[in-house]
This record gives sequence, structure tokens and C-alpha cells, in this order.
Amino acid sequence: MPKFSDSDGLTWGFTPGERARTRAGVERLKQIRSERAAMDAEEAALLAGLAGIAVDQIGRMPSNSDCAFPLRSMATELGLALKEPPRAMQGRMERASELVAKFPATHAALAGGRITDRHARAVADAGADISEPGARAAYETAVLALAEKTTPYRIKELAKQVADTHQPTAIIDRHEKARADRGAFVEDLPDGMAMLGLIGPAVRIHAAYDRLTGCGRAVRRDRRALIRELDGAEPGPEDPAHVKYLDDRHLAQLRSDIALDLLLTGTPTGHDLDQHITATVEITIPVETLAGLDDGPALLAGYGPIDPDTARRLAGHAPGWERLFLNPDTGALLTVDHYAPSAAQRRFLHARDRSCRVPGCTTRAKHCDIDHTIPYSTGGITNVENLNCVCEGHHMMKHHAPWGFTNLGHGRIRISSPCGFDYTEGPPLLFPALGPPAPF
Repeated sequence: MPKFSDSDGLTWGFTPGERARTRAGVERLKQIRSERAAMDAEEAALLAGLAGIAVDQIGRMPSNSDCAFPLRSMATELGLALKEPPRAMQGRMERASELVAKFPATHAALAGGRITDRHARAVADAGADISEPGARAAYETAVLALAEKTTPYRIKELAKQVADTHQPTAIIDRHEKARADRGAFVEDLPDGMAMLGLIGPAVRIHAAYDRLTGCGRAVRRDRRALIRELDGAEPGPEDPAHVKYLDDRHLAQLRSDIALDLLLTGTPTGHDLDQHITATVEITIPVETLAGLDDGPALLAGYGPIDPDTARRLAGHAPGWERLFLNPDTGALLTVDHYAPSAAQRRFLHARDRSCRVPGCTTRAKHCDIDHTIPYSTGGITNVENLNCVCEGHHMMKHHAPWGFTNLGHGRIRISSPCGFDYTEGPPLLFPALGPPAPF
């Protein structure tokens, strides 16, 4: 039995039974990983096949038709069935089609359990811009020999290097093409946080990051200088008299604070900036929370719960309010307190639906079309029971593809897919009922 000693001379090691169980556990985990890889390969083949059906449908459409409908419809069909956002499903279909069609050896290695899905994605992502089939096949052969021997993280780095050696297009041309994909994105995180990302030329991104680093260090130097000026000497962190002067933010926190300073005010101060937020945001705050009677969460549209203190600070700078009347038993939205017909109905629908009514679609309601479920041209009336917020893409899909929408009353809707599946959804609850209705 192998034994080992630590620095204190204590000895530990496997008993025969522990060694046998560990070996069995390792072998079973390897088997599970191989089986999962094979299922991932099968799923990719299925997604690619279904995407192929949509492509065949595109080929049968008139030349003046919108070719996006079949792919959008298929992605929505799969998204509803698998409870995933349609846009994310369309992305998965595209990635699966690329893997199966352009990287067959990688797909075969995945099916054989020799690599994982993360390996396969890294190989396909790095080689996506190799357009010449022979060069792509040579790249695939070279990188798979490495992928089967190392981790997904490591192969992500190596695949880029290998792809560059097989890339027939000059790097300057590739850069110009990639530059067209620059942009910004937001990813929501738990506990009232979110991540803002920027995609741009590497030199500019690294220069911006270096500037944030320099500004962060300057904030720390200025704070130390202030302490020396006030007290004649820099105090220790335990000295209570100096606690109010200390700034214990580490450099990563300062980078974040200063970046938001620059974007919101143009001034890199690194201070709390809630009072400077002038962008349009929608926050729903229960009156008890606003008044400080409880510490329940508020809702930031497009994100979810945020802490009550932040909501109250933002409310203090709001130029106006829309009051929403909620059912005291269910928490469902009943009405708003404005009655100008078209404007009031739009406010009601934006508050009721919050986003496109196709499940999984995250397009905000205020950016959606207001759709008559029963078309106005066929006798449908313009009231909230016959209206839904539907994004432009799904609105067009509804009218030009065999999808059926039926309003069931009280904001509930049934969506019938071209394959014959029905999906029933209700509007989101703004706040769940937490107890019996108030006695007034």
C-alpha cells in the first residue's frame, strides 16, 4: 500500500479497499464522460439535420421571400419544445451545422468519446475562418492530435495557433473582417449584478484596460497622499481614527468603478454613481418597499430583482411614475391609472407582457410590435384581450408561417407550432402574493 508523509511526519495512504473504489470511480467517470460526448455528437447531428430541413424549405421559397422565416420557425419550434430561448436555439443549430458539415473528423472524435463537447467547440471556433476545405481538413487533423491529449482550456489556445498556420487569408484581411463584428453586450449575474462586455480591436481594448489600471492606481496614490497630508504620516489599517480615510477597494474593483464613471459621466472618479444614471430603465417598486415599510426587492426590467436601497435611490431622481394596480391575491397586473385609449393600452401591455410573448424570447415589450391575435382586417377588436407584445421577427413569423396564436383571456395565450404542438403561457407575475389582501 503506497504511503506518503507530510511535513509533520504524519503518514497517510490508500487502504486496499479505498484504492479499488477510487480506481472504479475514475473508470466509471471516464465512461460517463465518453457516453456524454457520444450523446452530444448525436444531438449535434439532430440539430444539423433539422436545420437542413429549414434550409430545404428556404430553397422552395420564391426568390422575393424572406429566407429567415424557415430558420426562425424551426428555432422557435425547438426552443418551445426544449424550453430554451429561440435565438439561443438558432445559434446552437448554426454551430451544430458547422461542426457536422465543416469539421467531420472532430464530430467523429466527439461521437467516439475521444474528446468532449468543449474540445469540439474550441476546434470549430478556431477553424471557423479557414474557408478552403483542404486547409481546414489539414488544420483539423493537426489539432485533433493535440485535443485528444489535453484539456479544453489548453486546446483553445493551441487551436488558434494551429489555425493560423493553416489560414490562407492574410491576417490584415482577417482583422478587417473581424472588426466588423465589434459591439457591446450585457450579461446578467445573480444578486443585483451584471457584466458589460466590449468587443473591439485588441490594441484598443488592451489600451483601455491599461488606462483603467493606471486610473485605479492613481486613485490609490491620491488616497494615500490625502492621508499623509491630513495626519502627517500614513496610519496603520487598525487605527480607528483613520478608518474613514481608507479606501480598501482592490484594483479590479477600481477598474470596474472607473469604467462606469467614464461611461456615465466622462469623469474617472471611481465613486458611487447611482445619482448620475440618466439612461432609460424600468423599475417596478412595491409601495411598501418605496416607503421603507419593508425590504422586499424591486424589479429591474430585463434583469429581475434588485436591492431596495438601490431602487429607492433611483426613485428619488425619477421624473415621473406609472402606478400599477395589482390583484391582492395573485399579484397579477390589473390596470394602469391612465385612460387615453391607445396610449393607456400600450402601457398596460408593456407592463403585462414585459417581453415578447413567444416563450424564451427576451426582446423587451417596449421594443415589440403590438399584435392583434385575431387580425383587425378579419374583425379582431383593439382591446387588451386581443393584443400581445410580439417582437418584429416573431410577428412576421406569425403572419407568414404556419404558427397559430390564440388568446385565452386574462393575458394567457396558446401558441400552436407547425408540427402540431401547443404551448400555453400566462403573463409574468410582477410580484407574487405574500399573504392575504390588505383590509382596505
